[in-house]
Amino acid sequence: MIGMKIDLIGMFVVAVLGLGAGGLGGCTSVRSTADAQVLDAGAVLIEIEGASYDEVFAATREVLSGFRFGINRVDASRGVITTFPKRTAGLASIWDREQSSLGQEIEDLTNQQERAIRVEFESQAESETDGSGVGAGVRARVEVVVSRVHRPHWRVESESIRFSTHARSRDVDGRVEAREFREPIGQDVALAKRVADEIARRFE
Repeated sequence: MIGMKIDLIGMFVVAVLGLGAGGLGGCTSVRSTADAQVLDAGAVLIEIEGASYDEVFAATREVLSGFRFGINRVDASRGVITTFPKRTAGLASIWDREQSSLGQEIEDLTNQQERAIRVEFESQAESETDGSGVGAGVRARVEVVVSRVHRPHWRVESESIRFSTHARSRDVDGRVEAREFREPIGQDVALAKRVADEIARRFE
């Protein structure tokens, strides 16, 4: 994936020089699972046949770790895995894997953004198979939420950025407000597809 990132950086340089054609948004394609279904809510649903619940659950943890996301919640009984929000600098962090296009690379470079992944699991009931449980599968619903980090009241020092400070404000109850806050700005369907693709590939 570092090679893919380097390729995107090369595309960026070409685009800046005016040699790229077709705009920044279409410079790279996104892999997707053939049987994946994009839901109206922006999540991606896949069904893996012939695999046990425990196998799919364990494979998902490995895939999320492979994308360098820290695992937050693991609840096999409720069928949920979530990650901690992961911040990235886009083109400036060539080791990150979450960007799926050059446009995302640039957006993450120019804004403080982070992604969090949630995967929900559901075992296929035996009643949906031949009754023996053979061939039963697991459905996985992958959702990636993108948030933008805001740091208000930043006072930039003209002599050196190192000496910049943040003003602190208080709420109506007199409590000091947080230095930063996060605003959900959408879902990354492209990354959800790639995560789903990686999970399914483990069982090919």
